[in-house]
Amino acid sequence: MVFSSQKKSKLRLLLPVILILLFLSLMPRAQKRMMWYEQMLSNIVAPFQWVFSSAGDGLTGVWNGYMSLVGTSKENKELIKENALLKGKLTSMEEIKSENERLRGLMNYRDVFGMESVVTRVVANDPRAEFKSVMINKGAKDGIKLYMPVVGPKGLVGRIGRVTNGSAQVLLLNDPNSAVDAMVQRSRARGLLIGAVSRTKLKTGNFLTRLEYLRRVSDIQDDDVIVTSGLDGVFPPGLPVGTVHGIRKSQDGIFKEAEVVPFENFQELQEVMVLLYN
Repeated sequence: MVFSSQKKSKLRLLLPVILILLFLSLMPRAQKRMMWYEQMLSNIVAPFQWVFSSAGDGLTGVWNGYMSLVGTSKENKELIKENALLKGKLTSMEEIKSENERLRGLMNYRDVFGMESVVTRVVANDPRAEFKSVMINKGAKDGIKLYMPVVGPKGLVGRIGRVTNGSAQVLLLNDPNSAVDAMVQRSRARGLLIGAVSRTKLKTGNFLTRLEYLRRVSDIQDDDVIVTSGLDGVFPPGLPVGTVHGIRKSQDGIFKEAEVVPFENFQELQEVMVLLYN
């Protein structure tokens, strides 16, 4: 009985311990205190986990940076392409604007002189040719005939010298065979404007013409504006021609001569208007 009583007493002491251990074993892993061997294993493995974790984070950062650069490069290429397209459109718009301004200048002649006309494009211009002329892309089928006057946005260009069915040759003012009855707009002093073919030093690319057979008493000054007189039956009166640059006596001393710089730069002509005057 004594032995039995001692067993019961020991069981009463061990039972709480057993219950506590059982309770701890049934607890969730996160809430249990690590065993000594688990703690030691964790201390050994932890540095390696940190290294691999840092390396993984580094590789992830490098990859993300690479993908970001690839995306930025692609975006830059798209922006460059878009910029080139916009520049092309802007250039086209500037060309259209410039052409519209030139055409408006040509339309002014139609409004001022009230006559039929044909707007045409210059398709050939050879300044080295013996005859100073340009080719236009309209001809007899458009109503163009010999000797009809041709004007540019700024002033007189010349007259029709040759015609085919679909094109025509324009004899320019600076050709030695050109002759226009002209006068000083300010004083009405009259003379004959002929081609001189020499370049001016005042305006690069422009050519001189020469106003001859001016009377010695004619009122003419530098920078005077020269216009057509209309007395030759070829050109209507009042067409702007150019400005006076240099006045001198003729070789025989009977007349005055004046060099005239045409308003139009013949090398830069793109569109001209043929006045259906004759």
